[in-house]
Amino acid sequence: LTNQVFVSHTGQDEGARHFAASVLKPALEMAGLPVFMDFQDLQPGDPWPDKMVDAAAHSAVVVAVLSKTYTQRYWCMLELDVALHGAQNKTREKAPLIIPVFYDSTNEIVQQQAIQKHWAAEMRKLPPGQQVWVDAGRWSANVAQMKEQLQAVRLYSGGQKDLQWQAARSVVAAAVQAVPMHAHVGEVVGFDEQEAKLVAELTVPDPERLGLWLHGLGGLGKTTMAKLLYNRLQQQFSHRAFLELQHEEGCSQAAQHLVSILQQLGASGFTERQSATVLLTVLSDFVKQQGREVLLVIDNVWEAEQLDALLPRQFCKGTRIIMTSRFTTMP
Repeated sequence: LTNQVFVSHTGQDEGARHFAASVLKPALEMAGLPVFMDFQDLQPGDPWPDKMVDAAAHSAVVVAVLSKTYTQRYWCMLELDVALHGAQNKTREKAPLIIPVFYDSTNEIVQQQAIQKHWAAEMRKLPPGQQVWVDAGRWSANVAQMKEQLQAVRLYSGGQKDLQWQAARSVVAAAVQAVPMHAHVGEVVGFDEQEAKLVAELTVPDPERLGLWLHGLGGLGKTTMAKLLYNRLQQQFSHRAFLELQHEEGCSQAAQHLVSILQQLGASGFTERQSATVLLTVLSDFVKQQGREVLLVIDNVWEAEQLDALLPRQFCKGTRIIMTSRFTTMP
């Protein structure tokens, strides 16, 4: 599976399209999740039918934004089908996590007999190359199955703006647990020995150790090492987040950073409009619960006030925090 989230939706429903493009996609990207969203992510010259099918079948997560006309759109129904069952004559090791978002009422969308009848008739109008993909009975059953999905999110008639963001956060909370997120690291040479030593320090059970403080002048590789450690260790933690601070930014973006951390960790119960103080309380309540071992990287710390604004006082046992700074000790 590729480490991306595939968003399936129809542009025929303007409200659903707006939710997918302007609410859901930004929320996923803010949490550090790469998003593939149909024609927006195709390059000139791409064999788009093949690429769409491949993306739907092999993404780590597929989010289906189900609206009134979704079940009448060939490409939407095909995307859902290959996400559930795989592409024809191709094998895959694992199916993606499928998260349905019911933009409209389930009663309006899940009408199995009507869907099956529609595609039994519509199939005859399609080119032969598309007819082979259509299975009217299975396609109707696919939609019905979405109603029973554990991760199903119900928005209904689009909802107000706050409800849409709440729905997007629910999707993010489920998606971040299914997508192995890697911090991007360019070509690296000469870090192996030091990386192995630091990994050993971080993985040895030690109730007195919470993490590492990586310090040094700019250009020495602190951020590179933090990314290498994050990528190496992340699968050992139930929740993880990587935050990059900007040069001498202070605490002006604390609320935005806390939202990013909460989204990456898969937390809920917060809104983007809340103050940094409230968001820190939400984060504190989340990370101190038993069983929530966190891997948190905060890159480029400049002021002690930044740590006060972003770090809870208590974490679950087993948590590891990696921080980088130009300062030898915590500022």
